[in-house]
Amino acid sequence: MNKKKTAAKKRLRPQNNDPLRLPFLEHLLELRRRVFIVSASVVGWSFVAYAFEQQIVHWLLKPANGQQFIYTTVGGGIDFLFRVCLYVGIVLSIPIIIYQMLRYLQPVIGQHPTRFIVLGSITSGVLALLGILFGYFIGLPAALNFLLNQFNTSDISALITIQSYLSFVILYLLGSSLMFQVPLIIYFINRIKPLRVRTLLKQERWVILFSFIAGAIINPSPRAQDMALLAVPMIISYQIGVVIVWYVNRYRVHSPEIQQLFERDTLLQQERKQRLQTIEYVLDQAELSASMATPPVNSVSSAETSKTVTASPTPAKSTKTNQETRVHVKVVSVDG
Repeated sequence: MNKKKTAAKKRLRPQNNDPLRLPFLEHLLELRRRVFIVSASVVGWSFVAYAFEQQIVHWLLKPANGQQFIYTTVGGGIDFLFRVCLYVGIVLSIPIIIYQMLRYLQPVIGQHPTRFIVLGSITSGVLALLGILFGYFIGLPAALNFLLNQFNTSDISALITIQSYLSFVILYLLGSSLMFQVPLIIYFINRIKPLRVRTLLKQERWVILFSFIAGAIINPSPRAQDMALLAVPMIISYQIGVVIVWYVNRYRVHSPEIQQLFERDTLLQQERKQRLQTIEYVLDQAELSASMATPPVNSVSSAETSKTVTASPTPAKSTKTNQETRVHVKVVSVDG
């Protein structure tokens, strides 16, 4: 019985001679392992944050300038404390998240992947910290000052739950940290697929538009300087990314690998254009042939009317041809 069970397990396991199933299963196992590492990091940092929860709550409430908050459920205090620890654990795990993500994408990174992954993870952590500091000391006070004090009157006062305030603050700080990650993201993409500085500069107008829209949403103040307070750092981050791409590709653009990538990209674009032109030509020919195969109804009706008009003035000939046809049919039937 034991031999039969082991044989059945061997049949269920992916064999080494199956080149299609094994890599896919290996990728799934690797992804599960790295997600487990990230989850363990978040849980570990959350326990560390629980040891300093009083200090963390004090720093989170400080930008509100003495605003009183409430919670409306029995477990609201525990829910607030749990969210604080969880969000702090996620923020502190950003370098580990970046590191595990780059480790998973290591086959497409290129030369010196280990050094690139380590330096990229450290740089990501530093940029995330700078973004959080910028959002906490510059962006968040201006936004809270407008949102909490602009609409207060003698009859209206803000009554805000601590959960909603915490969610706003955490999302604001995470957005600020991601805003500072733009140069690193552009550099990562350029490392996988080389980018053209000319293309990045063409997309700059959309970046400016998106930056001002995001600034208006995150900091909904009618003053233009408050909106520019968030839009300008986004634009500067994008410009830094463009400068990094220019500096890196300046020495790599003459290498044969980069030239081959650019040539391959150009050929693929030409093939796409040729396919589109071929499809448009085939569709035009099909429409033309369909229009020629089905003549218009007016021409048919006019032809029939012309036949009837020409046949009407000679009734004698038509009767004569009918008689000849009948005689011919009789002769054929007799011969048969």
